[in-house]
Amino acid sequence: MSSNDEKSIETITKFSIEIQNQNLRLFARVDLKMKLQILQLQKQLFHKLKSAYSDVDNTILTLSSLVLAIDTVAKELDEINLNAIKLRGKNNKAKIKRQKVLGYWAIVRTLKLEQNMSFRDIATYFAKYHKLEVSYSTIYELWNELENKI
Repeated sequence: MSSNDEKSIETITKFSIEIQNQNLRLFARVDLKMKLQILQLQKQLFHKLKSAYSDVDNTILTLSSLVLAIDTVAKELDEINLNAIKLRGKNNKAKIKRQKVLGYWAIVRTLKLEQNMSFRDIATYFAKYHKLEVSYSTIYELWNELENKI
């Protein structure tokens, strides 16, 4: 995408690139029902934009109308629902990290039991040798769930 395309989208949506990206991230987090609602609105907005900006490429109009549709639906949501959607996205990240740590559980056991490393040191080890940024508390919680049941 050229800088002219970016400028066109900013002109049409009146949103900076960062705000556009925030809206697109929100779209990724909402449930299917809301995604379909947004896409329905996007289709209507596309046709309005097409008549107003007939000289602009359809792909730019499609992205612009999607960003505008997401923003419109987000404004209809109350703050509680919006925060719940954002939190749901954060919870998914935590679940993914937990799954990755579980995949390395043999390493965690070896480092803890044989090397007597702290959970902070284990988190540092994963960051350095496995490019996995995980908090020590996540490892600690998993340890208590899995190892302290014996």
